[in-house]
Amino acid sequence: MWITSSGARLRRAPNATPRGVAQRKRSAVRVLRDSNGAGLVELALTLPILLMFFFSVFEFGHQFYARLSMSHAVAEAARYAVTGNVLTDPETGQALERVESIRIMLEQHAANLAVEVRDVEIEPADGGGPGAVVSVSASLRYQYWLPGLGDILPPTDFTVTTAMKNEPFNP
Repeated sequence: MWITSSGARLRRAPNATPRGVAQRKRSAVRVLRDSNGAGLVELALTLPILLMFFFSVFEFGHQFYARLSMSHAVAEAARYAVTGNVLTDPETGQALERVESIRIMLEQHAANLAVEVRDVEIEPADGGGPGAVVSVSASLRYQYWLPGLGDILPPTDFTVTTAMKNEPFNP
């Protein structure tokens, strides 16, 4: 039985709870149903996955650019090879060997790439004569350049090859 401030007597319903207990129960339910911090928790769980996806796409694009640019450099070296021309040595002024000229052209076109040129092969070894097919290939090593990724993944090796028929020239 409850007594109000005016002195009137009220009967309590058989399943009624005191007012303070009911308010505590309602506030506890509100806290459990409240979603104020849910967005922050979801962000904390999904942000690393999204960043990993973004950086892997970025790294793949950079590696694809390096392969494509190296393919272009090898093609330019093969185009130079089919002409039969040779470069001159800047120090002595004398003509370099044809194979060395082809290697220098390849290195000049690949100078600003993030790859390590490991091996350059030219078939035939002397560059071939007029009408012969000359093949220029370069073996490369690509180092991942995003911080931390180079420690996790090993460097990638790949080979780029181009073959062209020599033009008629005077050897």
